[in-house]
Amino acid sequence: MKRIPAAAVVVLLAMLVASCAGVRPKASAPAAAGHPPKAGEVRLVISRDFGARVLVDVVVPYKKDLDAMRLLAEHATVDAGYGGRFVNGINGLKSSFGGVSSADAADWFYWVDGTMADVGAADWKLNGGETVWWDYHKWQNAMLIPATIDAFPAPWNRGPLTVTSDLEPAALEQWAAANGLRLGDRRKLAAGAPDGGLVIATAAQAEASPWLAPLLAPKLNPALTLILEGGHLSPADGRAQTPILGAVLALPNPAGGQQPVLVVIGDDAQAIDALLPQITADVLRARVAVASVGGGLTPLPLSTMTTGQ
Repeated sequence: MKRIPAAAVVVLLAMLVASCAGVRPKASAPAAAGHPPKAGEVRLVISRDFGARVLVDVVVPYKKDLDAMRLLAEHATVDAGYGGRFVNGINGLKSSFGGVSSADAADWFYWVDGTMADVGAADWKLNGGETVWWDYHKWQNAMLIPATIDAFPAPWNRGPLTVTSDLEPAALEQWAAANGLRLGDRRKLAAGAPDGGLVIATAAQAEASPWLAPLLAPKLNPALTLILEGGHLSPADGRAQTPILGAVLALPNPAGGQQPVLVVIGDDAQAIDALLPQITADVLRARVAVASVGGGLTPLPLSTMTTGQ
């Protein structure tokens, strides 16, 4: 599994973007807003608290040599520090790192089509059809979230989607067609870790899988705040609440490829059939992951507040 070394995280966050401080957004009307971008478009989403509040959501025409920083600066006010190499604030919402306890420190993080950036935004060259998501949230247990579902159906809509599952969900074909996904080869969980694609499993099957269960462990995914226990999904902190019937999340490619794995877990096959139709681009916008709780989808992490600004 490809993972960013912990030592690189500091470098990554210290070099997020290169820009002039206080860049003002240009007055240009977006082509559209709030939809997955087409091949000749790019989308910018800016939010806080893991998407709890979406501050900006624009879809604009793609321009040659466009980078993630330029896209941000064209549609938001950017306050840069450290010689212009670090995004200290967006639209007045500033980093609190260094000014409060480590538990409360919050900052800006960004992903492109669900993959956490490993270079500065000025160095991330965009392609048409991509979504850039900037989110302001606490560092604690969320400094490194390598893959998210925020740009769904991207990047899983770029070719045949390998399906790894021991189930045959009744809603799968209709759900895939409705979301522009083309299902490809089918394989069993016992075949081992897939090279991207879609994984569907009950909680019991996931817990019993020698390759899937470790990827879902809190040590690797602390921001998800869920654990597999006794064939069910439970809050990692043991809090009492309505039972968690399922979850939708993205995992870094365990086989080392570029495409992350889209994982759908349900308490049982019926829960998965009920969960699939709820997985849409609108629902997953600006989300790290979601859980099925009480018949609806709840954002993960379960606690998403930052500093109350």
